Amino acid sequence: MQLARLTSLLDKSLTTDQAKQIHCQIVVNKLNDLEPVLIRQTLNSAARYSPRTAHYVRAILRRMKKPDVFATSFTIRYLSQHGQFREALSVYEQMHSSGLFPNTFAVSSALKSCARILCKIGGLMIHGQVQKCGFCKVVFVQTALVDFYSKIGDMVIARKVFDEIRGKNVVSWNSILAGYVKYGDLEMAQSVFDEMPAKDVISWNSMVSGYARAKDMEQAYELFRRMPERNSASWNAMITGYIECGKIELARSFFDAMPDRNNVSYIT
Repeated sequence: MQLARLTSLLDKSLTTDQAKQIHCQIVVNKLNDLEPVLIRQTLNSAARYSPRTAHYVRAILRRMKKPDVFATSFTIRYLSQHGQFREALSVYEQMHSSGLFPNTFAVSSALKSCARILCKIGGLMIHGQVQKCGFCKVVFVQTALVDFYSKIGDMVIARKVFDEIRGKNVVSWNSILAGYVKYGDLEMAQSVFDEMPAKDVISWNSMVSGYARAKDMEQAYELFRRMPERNSASWNAMITGYIECGKIELARSFFDAMPDRNNVSYIT
């Protein structure tokens, strides 16, 4: 009877305070198998990052009698998605220390965290675990590896992993493209861009901003002109590029023509 009632409550959106009340009932009734579900539902219910919620969920994870890969992976992904990269890696390390076998979601989220904070050692260790766990052919894990190596500037390994991906998606292509752009190899970036079977606004923006940073505004404008869809980042890249080249009047004309200005536009 109590199991059915608690299961029903765990189907609903929960505040942290409600989650704590339900958790008390779970512990009192020795229904600890429901703790992973409680963690998932608590995190799913959080519209934005909450330090209080994250702290509470991590406390549950530490005290669980049986460490659970599902709950731990969900927590790592939640933290990574909300920009708490060091905390996400801390939970991933906790998972590894407890002897849990990571799943693909935990691995990709941890790699994303390493890429964002340029944690080279952590990323290399996770790559080793990817090989050990047999995740080398999982597209979104491979893409996370490409992104990681691109972020730390190892384009040789990034390209090697990229070339091994079967069924590349636009995120895979954008990851390798962004790496070449970031490190100023516009020749390789253009080659990748031309090969892409499908491009989105992120692909176009990468190239426009790359040429703009290189002060090749003629090529930047040509790509900007051809863009099927533009957003504020597209316009800001052109405005910044013209300013860097000392062409203030052109920058002003783009600013005036910009349909939706944001704070970056005004700062630029």
